[in-house]
Amino acid sequence: MARVATRLRADAERNRQRIIDAARRVFAAQGVHAPVEEIAKEAGVGIGTLYRRFPDRIELVEAVFLDRVEGYLAAAEEARKIDDPWLAFRTYLEQLGAMQAQDVTVTDVLTLTMPAPGALEQVRNRLYATQNRLIRAAQRQGTLRADFTPEDIVLLLIANGAIVRQLGADLPGSAPRFLALALDALHTRNPSPLPDPPPAAEVVRAMQRPPVNKRG
Repeated sequence: MARVATRLRADAERNRQRIIDAARRVFAAQGVHAPVEEIAKEAGVGIGTLYRRFPDRIELVEAVFLDRVEGYLAAAEEARKIDDPWLAFRTYLEQLGAMQAQDVTVTDVLTLTMPAPGALEQVRNRLYATQNRLIRAAQRQGTLRADFTPEDIVLLLIANGAIVRQLGADLPGSAPRFLALALDALHTRNPSPLPDPPPAAEVVRAMQRPPVNKRG
């Protein structure tokens, strides 16, 4: 019986990983509100198996994206170890751009609305706090233009993501080139005046993905 139980646990874990891998592909193609039936089909399992492994969508979203957010947080924390604040800020954005080239769901992860403060939300809050420290340090140094705001990172990621989607497969150097141009514009010591930044609350409303439903 022990051997049978071990085999069943191994089968269950394989199904769980297949569902996570399938959800990652489907979310990348269709967004985080893609039908769970599509995910089950992609994973090659029945819908009942999917719901046994993940009783609600929140658990599945966290399983898919938690490691991603932890990766972004690790990039921000590593960048903070760099002594030069401008180089730290630049390195962080370059790392985000490289991650986005591999997985265009970066902006989904950073703007997704979660119905409860679970593990994903906690890690994401740590990421935002670390990111803001990078911004403030470079601004105190005088190397990052003073009118740059955290919301501008969202704008950069949207623009970079559009380039990745449109040109990434055929012209993989396009997104890094755009980001290098953007970073040089942010680093200028004699910047041109910018239009007023969008209010943070309005950026949140515009960019947040609809709340994740528990089922479906």
